[in-house]
Amino acid sequence: MSLKVNEENIPYIDLGGGYKVCLQDAACAHGEDFEKKARLKINETPENLKRGLEEMRRLIAADPELCVPSDGDWYLKLYLRAAHYDAQEACSILQANSKLKLKNPEYFTSSATLKHVFEEGMVWILPERNHDGSVIIVIESGSRWNPAKVSIVELNAAVNAVIAVLASSEEAQLHGCILLFDVEGLSMSHIMQCTPKSTGIMLTLIEKCSPIRILTTQTINTGLIYNFLFAIIKPLQTKRMREMSILHGKNLAPLGKYISPEILPARFGGTSKAPLCEGRLFAELMMLYDPWMEKSFLPYGYTRKNSISS
Repeated sequence: MSLKVNEENIPYIDLGGGYKVCLQDAACAHGEDFEKKARLKINETPENLKRGLEEMRRLIAADPELCVPSDGDWYLKLYLRAAHYDAQEACSILQANSKLKLKNPEYFTSSATLKHVFEEGMVWILPERNHDGSVIIVIESGSRWNPAKVSIVELNAAVNAVIAVLASSEEAQLHGCILLFDVEGLSMSHIMQCTPKSTGIMLTLIEKCSPIRILTTQTINTGLIYNFLFAIIKPLQTKRMREMSILHGKNLAPLGKYISPEILPARFGGTSKAPLCEGRLFAELMMLYDPWMEKSFLPYGYTRKNSISS
């Protein structure tokens, strides 16, 4: 198991046996297959792209405090894809993301700051893609979580960092992601970490701020203690968030309706033979994207004057 770089200079973790963990899967690039999927999944056509970029530029020009890259077409396109090319919705996601980053910058940080979270194996992705092409992000929020080592803010920030890195992948922009929370062994010490503020921010990040589409959240191994936590979470959820959130107890068979069993490890009720990625290597993989995050992604929002002329 080691960190490597492919012929396109994209880093990945070689798990052995033909399995790999890659955050930038360019499997179908810009061929006919990609264009067909983009049209069907996210309403992407040349006409919608041209119209969407023009409308977003008008909306951003009317918000003089909002800064985007001067060569910002790729940046705007990212949010347009997240919003199925509804420019108003895309701008709302961008503004919500930027407002939250301005008020709570600790949730928007580099992987170097969160290295210990990844090394602890708290947040990682499955090596294989789902049947619909989506990326599965695993969040260990039960017995594997030691609050003395990883705070709830750091845990949420690590999820946000993975999503930010995935935003650099057009495959992830097209297919979106699923958040898989494992709450096996959840205890009261974990629940004490989940304040109304941290819970509200987590829900906002998932529902209103993500630069790539979060299709569903799947929570497995729920029990009495999780039900207590959910009683705190539920009043903070919108109708849409409740519809996105799927809960599973110890019977994981229904999880296969949302995530292909053949890509799930045995501990999640699946049949995948892929080795589990070492946290140390996933931390190293994430940190390779820090220069891109710090230069091309994190600086923008409500931090500088608008760089798009009206």
